Amino acid sequence: MDLATFAGPFVPEILLLGATLLIFLLDVLKLRRLELMGGIAIASLLLALLFVVADLGFAPVAALATIPASRINAAPTGTPLYAFSSLGLVFQGIFLLAAFLVALASLSRPAHERGAPIFYGLVTLATLGMLLVAIASDLIFLLLAIEVVSIPTYLLVAYTRKDVRALEAAMKFYVVGALSTTLSFFGASLLFGAYGTTNLYAIAAVAGSVGYPTLVLLGYGFLIAGLAFKVTLVPFHAWAVDVYDGAPSDVSAFLAGGTKKIGLFAFFLVFLGPILATHLSGTSELPFGVGPVNLGPILQLTLAVLAVLTMTVGNLLALLQKEMKRMLAYSSISQAGYMMIGVAIGSSPALAGATLQILAHVLMKGGAFLVVAGVGALGVGPLIDDWKGLGVRRPFLGTAFGLMLLSLAGVPLTIGFVSKFVLFSAAVDARGYFVWLAVAGLLNSALSVFYYARVLKVMFFDAPAPAAPLPAGAVVGGSGPPILPAGGLGYGRAAAIAIIAVAIVVLGVYPQPVLGAIQTAAQHFVSLGG
Repeated sequence: MDLATFAGPFVPEILLLGATLLIFLLDVLKLRRLELMGGIAIASLLLALLFVVADLGFAPVAALATIPASRINAAPTGTPLYAFSSLGLVFQGIFLLAAFLVALASLSRPAHERGAPIFYGLVTLATLGMLLVAIASDLIFLLLAIEVVSIPTYLLVAYTRKDVRALEAAMKFYVVGALSTTLSFFGASLLFGAYGTTNLYAIAAVAGSVGYPTLVLLGYGFLIAGLAFKVTLVPFHAWAVDVYDGAPSDVSAFLAGGTKKIGLFAFFLVFLGPILATHLSGTSELPFGVGPVNLGPILQLTLAVLAVLTMTVGNLLALLQKEMKRMLAYSSISQAGYMMIGVAIGSSPALAGATLQILAHVLMKGGAFLVVAGVGALGVGPLIDDWKGLGVRRPFLGTAFGLMLLSLAGVPLTIGFVSKFVLFSAAVDARGYFVWLAVAGLLNSALSVFYYARVLKVMFFDAPAPAAPLPAGAVVGGSGPPILPAGGLGYGRAAAIAIIAVAIVVLGVYPQPVLGAIQTAAQHFVSLGG
């Protein structure tokens, strides 16, 4: 195999690696113009997204595909470290979209801000790790790819190096991340002891004949705990609120809309195979007289309980919040509970619904944090009450944020409604106790309306607070005279928010092209056993 044949399928990853190295090289050479660094990052992300869309076979750009069609969704031979699936490519597209929107919006950060140039290098490096997660077919490769994402994000939280709250958040993030990594690798070592391999396809193939069910259950237990930290599942969620609140809002958008999704795809990879496989049929028994373990239902029940706990606790705590970012952080936790429904059920319609919910969350929650960043740049305080009359004083921001909140609540004609409809319908079709997952999801969606409606009331119906002056000497997108283009937001941030608002409505009215591709990808993924 020549170099071109080997490297061809990895064009998106090579593009991001090259962009990362170039940005860091320019930083060493003291060429630290924000526009230059941002332009390199945005160009590499857009090109990578173009190639991923081409590999998925969308007609306008299909000729640019770099992965042979025979290698996508192909039954694995041997124990490869990576494999190309159409669902993995869909997730690569989601990851790249999230990173592009954050990179575009961050062009509006003050150009003189310390650490701003290398922000883009960290974003592209983290996104490179996310692309590797999407093609992993080996447990160790998957966990190492997650670390490629985690390490840059620890630095992103405190990249300005002067905000005490951000430094504290970064330290908490690092400690919790190290703990979750330890749990995940320990769980992987137990599974290796039970199965003799860490290849996910090989594990799924022999799940019904392993002779060490106790070891398997312990291994999956540690993996659930380790990955639950990444996904912010209750009771492994507490760190997320402080980190999202303390980090710069653009970074919070990247964490909630981007890096959090790698944990969800990791759940797809690790747990779908055992859930779909036949139960453990060996004669080995668990201690204390318990008979042979049926692994699939145990994992399904565990993940279902975590899903209900997460959506309920997240929504209840969001009701109590007075600060906007903390409310959005708890809301993000509750959204993870909805997504876990798809993993717990394990059917192709449920996976499609969960994937569409993930895409919707990238737009809704990533966009919400970008709006918070823009509002903060205009001098508005962190409390929800500080947003009084914002919809009247800033119609663009108010309307966009209102669409995001309505979509999060699942109001019709938004992508949030479509994703929840597909997901809850899959739970009802699965029958059994899965119907109760749909009921729990519907009740929690109704509960979330209360705190989203409160924000809408404050923005559009409460009397405007006295307008705060714009930050003196603010510089957006350059080192020239102080300017605040696009209504004080900056062109980059305004463009990103506008793209998200339009996408929420367009995909809510006409989701079929995206939904069809996701449903097909989910069917192939399930047919391969995860």
